Amino acid sequence: MIYSKNILQTIKTSDSVLQASLDKGWLEFKESNDFFISKELYQQMDWWYTSKYYGVIPNPGHWYSCQQAAKYFVMEVGKLGIYFDNVFPGDFSKSIEEVRDDGLDVRRFQLTAFHQNAPICVFQLDFIHDHANFYFIYPPQLSILELDAIEN
Repeated sequence: MIYSKNILQTIKTSDSVLQASLDKGWLEFKESNDFFISKELYQQMDWWYTSKYYGVIPNPGHWYSCQQAAKYFVMEVGKLGIYFDNVFPGDFSKSIEEVRDDGLDVRRFQLTAFHQNAPICVFQLDFIHDHANFYFIYPPQLSILELDAIEN
């Protein structure tokens, strides 16, 4: 490890603050006019999931929603002196989509977190949604993964 164990511990102990910031951003977005505009855009793009763009470029309504949910999260991460290897929420082409047992879809992104040019850990973000509707029942869910756990 070329980074300080202290910064990793600080990130881990900040997990609840970081998740709360995602919760706050998402709830604020869901109550805003931007949510309804994004929903309208989503409804006009019913062709998206059968197009050549699906799986390559994120659905603009979902992508915008993800970024709006991160409003406070990005500020909290900045307070820790952390930056990422990609823009929030991560590289869409490397993300994974799964279907949960309850039928909801989960888009999973991973962002490598850096502090003073050293990779520290991975922020895994799960966006639980429903392709049949513009429906996000939960705010983005954050997990912090140690690099050793991913590399091995």
